[in-house]
Amino acid sequence: MAKRYISVFLFIACAISPAFAANERPFAIKESQKDPNGITFRTSTGIVRIESCGDRVFHVVVSPASNIPTPKVPIVTQPCRAKNLRVRTGRNDITLSTPVITARVDDRNGSLTFLSKNGKSILAEPTAGAREFAVPSSFENKVWQVQQTFLSPSGEALYGLGQHQEGIFNVRGVPVRLSQANTNISIPFLLSSEGYGILWDNPSLTDFNPADQTIAIDPITGKGKFTTTVKGTYGFLLTSDNKKQLTLKVGGKSVIDLHNMWTPTSASGFAELEANKDYEVSAKGGPGGTQLTMRPPQDTTTFRSEVGQAIDYYFFYGPELNRVISDYRQLTGEAPLFPKWAYGYWQCRERYHSQQEILDIAAEFRKRKIPVDILVQDWQYWGKYGWNAMKFDEDYYPQPKEMLDQLHANDLHMVISIWSRFGENTDVYKRMSARSLLIPGTPWTDFFNPEAQTAFWTELKNGIFQDGMDGWWMDASEPEGDVLHGRKTFLGDGDSVRNAYPLYVTKAIYEGQRATTDKKRVVILTRSAFAGQQRNAAASWSGDISANWTTLRRQIAAGLSFSMSGIPYWTTDIGGFFRPRDQYTSDAYHELLVRWFEYGAFCPIFRVHGYQSNAELWNYGPQVENILTQYDELRYRLLPYIYSAAWGVTNRGETLMRSLPLEFSSDPRAQNISDQFLFGPTLLINPVTDEGATQRTLYLPTGSDWVDFWTGKRLSGGQSITAEAPLEKMPIYAKAGSIVPLGPRVESSAAKADPVELRIYTGADADFALYEDEGDSYNYEHGAYSVIPIHWDDRAKTLTLADRNGSFPGMLKDRTFHIVVVREGRGTGIAPSSNPDATVEYQGHAISTPVQPS
Repeated sequence: MAKRYISVFLFIACAISPAFAANERPFAIKESQKDPNGITFRTSTGIVRIESCGDRVFHVVVSPASNIPTPKVPIVTQPCRAKNLRVRTGRNDITLSTPVITARVDDRNGSLTFLSKNGKSILAEPTAGAREFAVPSSFENKVWQVQQTFLSPSGEALYGLGQHQEGIFNVRGVPVRLSQANTNISIPFLLSSEGYGILWDNPSLTDFNPADQTIAIDPITGKGKFTTTVKGTYGFLLTSDNKKQLTLKVGGKSVIDLHNMWTPTSASGFAELEANKDYEVSAKGGPGGTQLTMRPPQDTTTFRSEVGQAIDYYFFYGPELNRVISDYRQLTGEAPLFPKWAYGYWQCRERYHSQQEILDIAAEFRKRKIPVDILVQDWQYWGKYGWNAMKFDEDYYPQPKEMLDQLHANDLHMVISIWSRFGENTDVYKRMSARSLLIPGTPWTDFFNPEAQTAFWTELKNGIFQDGMDGWWMDASEPEGDVLHGRKTFLGDGDSVRNAYPLYVTKAIYEGQRATTDKKRVVILTRSAFAGQQRNAAASWSGDISANWTTLRRQIAAGLSFSMSGIPYWTTDIGGFFRPRDQYTSDAYHELLVRWFEYGAFCPIFRVHGYQSNAELWNYGPQVENILTQYDELRYRLLPYIYSAAWGVTNRGETLMRSLPLEFSSDPRAQNISDQFLFGPTLLINPVTDEGATQRTLYLPTGSDWVDFWTGKRLSGGQSITAEAPLEKMPIYAKAGSIVPLGPRVESSAAKADPVELRIYTGADADFALYEDEGDSYNYEHGAYSVIPIHWDDRAKTLTLADRNGSFPGMLKDRTFHIVVVREGRGTGIAPSSNPDATVEYQGHAISTPVQPS
């Protein structure tokens, strides 16, 4: 599945000169030297390397020194080698061209421009000030070491940068501080509506679009004022030590509004303001002080990092944004396939208290016939042994292996909470400390040390994994409390690798388990992430968030931004982590829980969680249980569709939760829609996020018709509609010209997925590749899987099941497919269709069936 990469190195190496001759240009090329991989130039401003990684990717490194440093954190794992690259030296420029894109360096000023094959500028540097080193901070007592600026046309939209809680989707012109914190995941990967992506290869604290103009805030009143210069979008960055709120009003209008049990130390916002006008601001932060900075309107995009020996970034060109993400994964590592059970329902709460409680809950799920695959054990199971002791307290969990065996016998799995830090009274802390495997002065593991990675996994394997544990809930992997700041690690200053800690945490677990066995796929759920982390079989969730409508609404934008940052697996605490005390009896909370659950059923990972909560579905009354169970059943009916889409994530670099700009980049009306998305290639999901709503307005993207999942009614794309949305129905639409496979009603992913109902959404030819394997183990990496290509000929009204490709142990050789052509009143809703339009008995060989809707 790995692809070969084309590569070349262009060195623009420059000896810094104290003075220039009278007729000498500042960026004059001194000398050049060709080699098999490219060309080297020497000028007077530093050293630059441009590396072509395939037809659509360039790697750029700029250093003020005389050498190119080796990155401390290897985000990119694939080497680049030169092939099919044309290098031309012109009168005023040097160009490197692939069959798709060109990188052009202007000899007169050193500016770099990326162009399409027809010569159109895709991304360009300004002719002056594009690259800077040792940039002083306007309000902090420090110097930022590297900075890179690009031009940004006024109509551009920019997405990604991880998961943040302000609800901002298009980050063009918005200052964003990239730092790791609970509820805040920072990934320096950016997508543009212009068809390109940027991976900023720097793991230190980074400001995207730095806000350099300080607005003085009175420490007592929280008030301040400033005067605008031009009309346009002003960006704001508010920083504070407060853990519960970050708020900002500009001219009386709310610009930043974060409230939670704890918040990050910074928050972003923007406002459209008039020219030459005085504005009052009101900011609230913490007792240690609140700082507010502003970024005036400008047509540029900037990355600025606190630590770095060089500017280092990768430029990707699609122009399809799905292709950009695919190329990003090819360079940074493909996302392994989770076991099939991980795509089912995760029952989580804070917390289960004993082995017997877990077994009782498991039995209750099976008694009620509510589908579930995972029970999650939260913290404190270690009891008397101390924090994160990596073993169960036998007073409450007397037989962990027998507990897990019983769960497995009932087609259930367990995921358990683990941490990177240890209580100082634990045996594991003493062993890790004695070997100097902790970050000095803290109880946190120094995962940057390979020996610490191995030791951590060994402790986990011997303490928990050997009993049959199925997955890992890696909590507080930022690490919590910003403990790297000002400390040393195995790789040097903690500030230089400050954002990369979660990448190394998940690496330790993934590589440790892979080295131990290939019979059980790695499953990691973790609270933080960094670029490339998808290669470690890691999903993330949005942290300890509160139960309210604003937070629910913002999770949609947060999850889409995370997916557009190149990492495919993400979820939230359905229902919110911090819940009201009357959660079991409050009608208002029940409505929020239902709407959140409806949305969560279409997140890549489907998981409920709540603080001090008995979060099982039946604890909220019969009406709530009934609605939640319906969506749980729908998730399980969709498992053939979901698991096949997950194979597309692993095999083709696709995305499971697809924002509209990702999928419909040529539709300008989709550009800023942050509360709708495609789940897989077909289903348009439209969460309801307004209290009391029974309808919602949504946009049907252009390019196809759309079919109401609940009614079968067909509507044209390219229009906004008002959809019915009673409490039990979230609006869902299927793209015309699609095939959606649904399995039978089951209680776990282990149940036999036969017969399969194939719903045909007519209006165009359609294809679907039905993927199946053993459901666990890594045998799929060695070819143990099958794919059944399915094609719908819309003109001939014929469905073709092609020859099955591949096989695996335990494969169902003979399959039954019920074919349903969806129309109004037929092939709709959750229940299996009782009267299919055709039935096909499939034995692995090609068969075509005319389908005439009755």
